[in-house]
Amino acid sequence: MTKSDTHLVEHRNNRSDTAVVFIHGFNGDASSGTWGDFPDYVRNNPALANWDIYSLGYATKLSIDLVGLWEACPDISKLACFLHTCCMNPPLDRYKSLALVAHSMGGLVVQRALVDYDDLVRVVSHVFLFGTPSGGLAKASPFKMLNRQVRDMVRNGPFVKDLRHRWVLRFGDAAGKILPFKFWAVAGDRDEFVPAGSSLEPFRKHFSQASVCVVPGNHLDIIKPLSSNHLSAQLLFKGLQGTAGISGPWTGAAVAVESREFVKAIELFEPHQEDLDTDAATLLALALEGVGRSKDAMALLEKYKGSSTDAMGVLAGRLKRRWLVERRAADALRARELYAEAYKIAEQAGDHAQAFYHGINIAFMDLAYSSARTEAKANASRMAAKVLLHCKSAKPEKWRFATEAEALLMQGEGAAALGRYKAYIEECPSPREVESTYMQAKKVADLMGLRSLNDQLDRLFLGIGQS
Repeated sequence: MTKSDTHLVEHRNNRSDTAVVFIHGFNGDASSGTWGDFPDYVRNNPALANWDIYSLGYATKLSIDLVGLWEACPDISKLACFLHTCCMNPPLDRYKSLALVAHSMGGLVVQRALVDYDDLVRVVSHVFLFGTPSGGLAKASPFKMLNRQVRDMVRNGPFVKDLRHRWVLRFGDAAGKILPFKFWAVAGDRDEFVPAGSSLEPFRKHFSQASVCVVPGNHLDIIKPLSSNHLSAQLLFKGLQGTAGISGPWTGAAVAVESREFVKAIELFEPHQEDLDTDAATLLALALEGVGRSKDAMALLEKYKGSSTDAMGVLAGRLKRRWLVERRAADALRARELYAEAYKIAEQAGDHAQAFYHGINIAFMDLAYSSARTEAKANASRMAAKVLLHCKSAKPEKWRFATEAEALLMQGEGAAALGRYKAYIEECPSPREVESTYMQAKKVADLMGLRSLNDQLDRLFLGIGQS
C-alpha cells in the first residue's frame, strides 16, 4: 500500500474503469487506523478484481476550532467540495464509475456532495453509508460552539435539516425522483453513538429503492471487520458484485460502468423526448428501464411503437418481462401480438435480423404461456425452425448467435446451443445483455426439460471456475 499524497491512500491501482473509495468519519484517517483490514478484504476478493481501491482522508480532529485566530477544521459543506475536487482530478477523474464507502460523518460529506454536484452524481454508481448520523446527533448539541464539524452534526440543526430537505427534493419518491445510484444505509446492532433512528430512519420513508440494513457491531466494529465473513464485508461484496459473474464481460464492475451510461443517456434525451427519432427513443426507453423507471419506459415506447418494428419489439419485451414477474395474462397476449405484428412486417420487408428477433420471441411466448406442454413445445420448435432460416440469411453478429442458440434449445439441440452461446459471449455484449440472455437461456432450458444444461450454462455465463 502506498500513499499517492497526504489525502489519498492507494490500495490497488490497476487502471481499471471502476474504483472503490473509502471515506472515514469524524477524527478518523485514511490509513488502517479507521478501516482496519476492510480494504484488504475487498482487494483479496477475486469477484472484485476489476475494482481499484483507495482511502480518502480529510482534515478532522477532536479539538477546539480557533476560528479567525489560527486554524479550524473545515465544515462539512467545504469537505463536500473537497471530495468533489478529489473525484474530478487525478487519479480519480479517469474512472467511469466510483463506489463511495463512507463511515459516520464521512457519509454526511458524501450526501452533501451528491446534492451539490451533478457531475459527481453522473460517475457514482454505489453509495454505502456505515453508521452515518443522517438525522443528526442529539449528543453533539452541547459542543456545537467548539467545532464546526460537530456543529453540522447537531440533530435538527441547520445543516442536517437542509441536507434532508435537499435529498428528498433531489432523490425522493414524493418528488417523483429515483436514486441514480445503488444505495445502502447500514447501522450496527450495538451502535449507541449513532442510533438507528439517525442512520436508517431518514431513508425508510422517502427512498423506496434504498437498502436499509443492520450488521453486528458497535460504531467502530462495523467498519473494522475481523474477517471477510463479517456481515459488513459480505454486504459490500454483494453490493459491488450484484448478480453479475466473477469473470468475463458480466462483472459487477462492468455493470457499474453501464449504469453510468444509462444516467448519461437519460440526461441527454429525456428533456426533449417529444422530438426524438425512433432510434433515440428506443435508447432512452432502455436507459429508463436500466435505472428502474419501467413505467416511464413503457409509456415512451407506446408513443413510438407504430413507427418501427424495433420499438414494437422493445415494448413487447417490457410487457413480456412484466408478465414473467406479475403473470398478468393481458401482458402475455399483448406481447405476443406485438411480436407477431412486427414479425409479419419484417418478413414482408425481407429484414432477416428483425424477423429472427421477433420470431424467437413468438416461439418463447408460445412455449412459456401455454399450459399444454406438448403442444407448446411443438409450436415453439416449428417457429424456431423458421427463425434459424432467417438467421442463415442475416449477417453474423452477437444477436444472431444468441438467437440461434435459443432456437437450438427449442429443438432440443443442447450441445449445439452451447456452442452458439459461446460465440455470442465472444462478441463482448454488454453486462445487461449478457444477464438477459443468460436468464432467457435458463428459462428456455427449463421449459424444454433440458435441466442437465443448467451447470454448463452457469459455467459459460457466470465464469465459474474460469481464471
